[in-house]
Amino acid sequence: MFEISRRFAFAALIALSASGVRADIVVNTAADEDANNAACSLREAITAVNAQADYNGCTDPGTTWSKVTFAIAPNTGEVHTIALGSALPGITKPVFIDATTQSGTVCTPVPNLRVQINRFTGYDGLVLAAGSDNSTIHGLAISGSGNNGSGLVLMSNHATVGCVISGMDASGATQMQNSDGIFVAGQFATIGEATATAWFPNLIAGNFYANVDVYSGADDALIAGNYIGVDHTGLTALQTGYSINAVAVARLHIGTGFTDGPAARQRNVIGVVGIPSPNPNSFSAVEIFLGGTSDAVIAGNYIGVGADGHTVLPIKSGTGVNVLGSSNTLIGCNGIGSWEDCRNLIAVPSDGNFVAVVVGVGGGSANTAIVSNFINVAADGATSLVGSSNYNYGLEATNDVLVARNVISAGSGVGIFLESATAGGGTAALLNPALAGSGGAPLNSTDNCLPDTISQGITEYLNGGSATPTLFVYNWWGAVNGPAPGGSGASADPAVYTVPFLTAPSPYCGFDHIFTNGFDG
Repeated sequence: MFEISRRFAFAALIALSASGVRADIVVNTAADEDANNAACSLREAITAVNAQADYNGCTDPGTTWSKVTFAIAPNTGEVHTIALGSALPGITKPVFIDATTQSGTVCTPVPNLRVQINRFTGYDGLVLAAGSDNSTIHGLAISGSGNNGSGLVLMSNHATVGCVISGMDASGATQMQNSDGIFVAGQFATIGEATATAWFPNLIAGNFYANVDVYSGADDALIAGNYIGVDHTGLTALQTGYSINAVAVARLHIGTGFTDGPAARQRNVIGVVGIPSPNPNSFSAVEIFLGGTSDAVIAGNYIGVGADGHTVLPIKSGTGVNVLGSSNTLIGCNGIGSWEDCRNLIAVPSDGNFVAVVVGVGGGSANTAIVSNFINVAADGATSLVGSSNYNYGLEATNDVLVARNVISAGSGVGIFLESATAGGGTAALLNPALAGSGGAPLNSTDNCLPDTISQGITEYLNGGSATPTLFVYNWWGAVNGPAPGGSGASADPAVYTVPFLTAPSPYCGFDHIFTNGFDG
């Protein structure tokens, strides 16, 4: 139902575009003017869209849906900067703003744009306000508010954003900070178009609070195929607080499996460097934060690792995915279909305190499934990306979780760290069997692969509570004789039941080969 409604809205938009019953509003000046002359500025074009009538130098056909294109002279590939002197009017009617028509614009594989909106601080850049349902924004770089305004605000429903840069200059190379890159408050938003026939990724990075901020009630958002928190190379992370922040939303989809496009096209490359706290030596960063969400799916992304699937994006201290007070979260695969396409790469930095996945620390979460991911492992399935810190954890949980079919490396840290939620409380357990997130197949916590180089494969921290036996069987510990202390593989806490264990690597350990720097086999 989710995908059908989204495609219906997109098909209706294309039909209107191809109908031939309307003419484009053409922005032909970079001046931020509102003057009755022959020139049509972006500000005037928005006024014409809202009025559905001609305004100053902008000619609108007066239909219920408008298209704004760009032909700013000289139209020969230069970057044209629209320096705003005040906030633009909010857009209150359906519109397709298409700045890809400006000569020299490149959308794939990473946007390199020719229309840049620069702003003074104190207001948002471009706002799709109530009444602008089914609108699309293409081809604009919207940056430079500092920490006092969002680049793009989506208040209406079924908004689509593609080939947009927010928080960087038009080339995607230089940071030009907003508060939020894209603030989503309407339902059914699409951030990044990654279908078989339409490919419009976004570059959203370097913003102060969050690169993509999905606000309470903004249900059914899709974020796919973008560079988030990294520059145009996909190999350098930019400073921010959150790459994706989602609070009190339902059915958020991040990554692959939700359109008919190739999986690699739907992948998000997600990185973040934490904003310094008042202590200049302290950093905190979260690449994906889910707070009070339900039925979220995170699949097929590179999280904390660059576009090459190998370069670690250091964030000093922080978490890759933080699930707090949320229900039915799926990180990875649902047990159906190709695990190669839906697995996430979630990597640690080379130093600092880092946890790849955190579940329920600070607030309970129910039915979290972590399935078929490479955690601290490169895309080749053979290279450990772990740092040297003793404080690296693959997974930290205070609530029961399904952990199946993952490859987990942690170096001298801990692969899976289970702890009591509160002093005197119980300890998190590994679920057997359980649904893999919302609507997934029932799975057991089996077929995980932990290298024998991990200092601690799995451990429990009681924090004043009592040990709760948990079943974690049929997993590969990096040695044919099983986990230490009884075997020579990665260690297992005595409170965790690990027998029977796998005596050969699981099929999910990689591409028919084992870690060259850690696994036995």
